[in-house]
Amino acid sequence: MTVESGKEISVDMNISRRFFIGGATAFGAFGGNRFLEAFGGVAPAKKPNLKFGVVSDIHITCVGADQKMESWGNNLTFRHTLEWFRDQGVDAVMVVGDMADNGMVEQLQAVAQAWYAVFPDDKAPDGRKVEKLFVYGNHDYHGYLYSDHAAKRHAKEAPGTEFGAWSRDHVLRSDIGGWWKKIFNEDYSRLYCKTIKGYTFLGQHWDDGKGMETKYGNCPFGVELKSYLDANGKSLDPKKPFFYFQHPHPKNTCYGPWAWGRDSGLVTQTLSSYANAIAFSGHSHYTLTDERSLWQGAFTSVGTSSLRYTGMPYNQRLPFGYENTTTEGKVTAEADAKKVMAKFNGGDCRQGMVWNIYDDCIVVQRREFLNNVFLGPDWVMPLTTAEAKPFDFTSRAKKARAPEFPQGAKVVLRKLKAKTRRTTGHDSVEKDAYELKFPAALAVTGARPYEYEVVAHGAEGRTESFHIIAEGFNHALSHRKATADMVCRVALDRLPAGTTHFTVVPMDCWWNKGAALKVEC
Repeated sequence: MTVESGKEISVDMNISRRFFIGGATAFGAFGGNRFLEAFGGVAPAKKPNLKFGVVSDIHITCVGADQKMESWGNNLTFRHTLEWFRDQGVDAVMVVGDMADNGMVEQLQAVAQAWYAVFPDDKAPDGRKVEKLFVYGNHDYHGYLYSDHAAKRHAKEAPGTEFGAWSRDHVLRSDIGGWWKKIFNEDYSRLYCKTIKGYTFLGQHWDDGKGMETKYGNCPFGVELKSYLDANGKSLDPKKPFFYFQHPHPKNTCYGPWAWGRDSGLVTQTLSSYANAIAFSGHSHYTLTDERSLWQGAFTSVGTSSLRYTGMPYNQRLPFGYENTTTEGKVTAEADAKKVMAKFNGGDCRQGMVWNIYDDCIVVQRREFLNNVFLGPDWVMPLTTAEAKPFDFTSRAKKARAPEFPQGAKVVLRKLKAKTRRTTGHDSVEKDAYELKFPAALAVTGARPYEYEVVAHGAEGRTESFHIIAEGFNHALSHRKATADMVCRVALDRLPAGTTHFTVVPMDCWWNKGAALKVEC
């Protein structure tokens, strides 16, 4: 069976689940509780035991009202996503932190406004209860401090002061539990448990337990979880998955050890004793088109991306990062000041998932909510413990095939003038540069273009390598950006002496390399 990802098709839904799972193995299996790839929109015929939507990092600032959905900060994308979840018949919706962009009360109220417009009284149109599985993230907890947002916004109420009585009316953290109760009509607990149709969900808020005097305290993720599982873990049915969700990624799981925004590692240590645990996390905004969103070792860990914008993998290519992204930390200004390419804009791609839980498998649909398309093949996880070795990135990378340029592809090279970026301590200046333009590489089974390596070859074998994120790497393959020509610009003063030619290599998210294109200078 050959299918094209990212498009919905008509499927005979009377196909038996046994046939479906057996046939799906043709797409490849990856150790542990195996994840297989099937076509977006395909699912077993039987109704799932449980279905829930998953989003993260919605970063709402206001009620949309007369604004456009694609505008920054309003709650219209969230509402639209909830409507789609509702129409899929979900039993719950998980939001994995960063709901209120600046940690303001009115922003969380905008989240609730969208929710109750779609699920009044927490109910679907047929009267079924739809559970909220929401947790605070760092923006909900600390966001009022980012760029002194709260003090600036309410300066007239508190002239010359950072905090005051006014904060109780506007800042979530002034009464983090009280505002939760008022807005969502639920009691607040740093770690809470909900049982939905026989399945256990554990949610951990970003909350360091300290007062407003702590500016950027660290939430001790895993402390309450360990205590809970020490007391209750033996009562959890090992034949059924249970679900844990927090804002930052559990250390050394999804996206790998380089992932931005990891916790300290206690969650990974704790959940490693539970093969049936599935952890959800956000914070990094990394795209669901990156297959490293899904990790399975001693347990399963899933990155949930963002319903607002795509985050960049800053730490993969230090010290300079990608030519069309920025870098992170102390090297940011110095490294970015050398670049002559604009930063990648991921604001037009807003992602989420639906999880369908059956007796013997899980089917995960990845969705993009501005263009309303599936992002790629479903992930299908048979629920079995028969396989001895867990899923890991290394074995999956070996099974993937690298993307390849289309037949007859060529690189067009030209010299031009280009301006560097203006960064802290560095003005923008005009420089001589090379521009390389080439067609997008083609996706193959199990891989898609994620980045390109551009190597300048100079005298005496000297080389300099540059990397660019693929245009459309975060979109469905059917999106125009996924097939758009690529452009790389590099200032001449960063090239090796006596540069003679360039090579361009397409790479997937596992860094498998396709065949190179070459162009003479």
